[in-house]
Amino acid sequence: MKLGDKSCRYGAMALLAILVAVCMGLVLYLCLRAQAPGESIAEPETPGLDLPLVGRPAVDPFRHLVFPTDRTLNRNDLDVFQPTAAGRPESALFGSVRTAAHNGRGLAASFHEGVDIAAVRRDAAGRPQDAVYAAADGAVAYVNPIAGNSNYGKYAVLTHASPSGMVYTLYAHLAALSPGAVRGRSVKAGEVLGVVGHTANPPIPLDRAHLHFEVGLIMNARFGSWCRAQKLKNDHGNFNGWNLLGVDPLAVFERQRACPDFDLLEHVAALPAAFEVVLSAPRKPDFFVRYPSFWEGAPYFGGGLQMAVAENGVPLKGRNATEAERRLLGARRSAVLRVDPAALGRNGRHLVVCRKGLWRLDREGEKWRDMLLY
Repeated sequence: MKLGDKSCRYGAMALLAILVAVCMGLVLYLCLRAQAPGESIAEPETPGLDLPLVGRPAVDPFRHLVFPTDRTLNRNDLDVFQPTAAGRPESALFGSVRTAAHNGRGLAASFHEGVDIAAVRRDAAGRPQDAVYAAADGAVAYVNPIAGNSNYGKYAVLTHASPSGMVYTLYAHLAALSPGAVRGRSVKAGEVLGVVGHTANPPIPLDRAHLHFEVGLIMNARFGSWCRAQKLKNDHGNFNGWNLLGVDPLAVFERQRACPDFDLLEHVAALPAAFEVVLSAPRKPDFFVRYPSFWEGAPYFGGGLQMAVAENGVPLKGRNATEAERRLLGARRSAVLRVDPAALGRNGRHLVVCRKGLWRLDREGEKWRDMLLY
């Protein structure tokens, strides 16, 4: 055998080995890709939002609920709830139950996204001693240990992977957080998360210390990116209050007690629509990707999106806009189709406004639209 032939043979063998290694690497990559849950819908730095759209638990964690303090749930027992300084009992409840300055135009209705539960036990100095409990099985998705950087004060957010979509619960104004309230950690219903307090920015008077408790849905897993695009300061990632759409917590507990096998998202979808709107959207909003049961009809083809919306901005139904609705939209980014005054009530979120007999999105509504569609 000539030296040149041997070198060629060795070169060919080396080339073959390289090709085999490349092929094996490609096969491994494709296998891992096939096992991946699909397109990522969350920002990498946000624990709790990166769950796959398939393979969710078969049992809704909201079928076993624990009231978040030692109070006993009773909507008619006013001692359970902590009203605002005005003293009106309903101001502690969910909805357009408060009054605040609005857009420099004086006082107007204001929306309260949760329920405020009063303290039961206090020490000699008047500080609350009540424990705060996880309302359902879930995971600690976010903890804010700094009292002064949020209206929520010190707060914790849990996410709950129900069969039909991600749900959150929020526990705010805490005096202290439990050592076990660590991001990414799994928790069971009834596990202690912290202690009732009065932390907020500005602080709440000690005599009105309470737990602010929310249950709801997450608007957009790209919310943090939207804030960066707007050059807005955001210390809380996707768990900023702007990105959290609450539903009445007391109604959730009452519904679960009446029907233990209820589905929370079916409960949300059955809420009354305060208004319907058509939006110009280049793609299906992230909200409907993560909550597919709220989408109706054919896949979104980009021609315009029609939505039925609760008073505080929770999308209840979405579908492709009809040709007539798209014509009504024209070159605008949004158009209000109809409003139900009974469901809109006091309109404390001010998403829609009636001017000269015509309904349209107000300034807050345009911000809500932009956050939803980002």
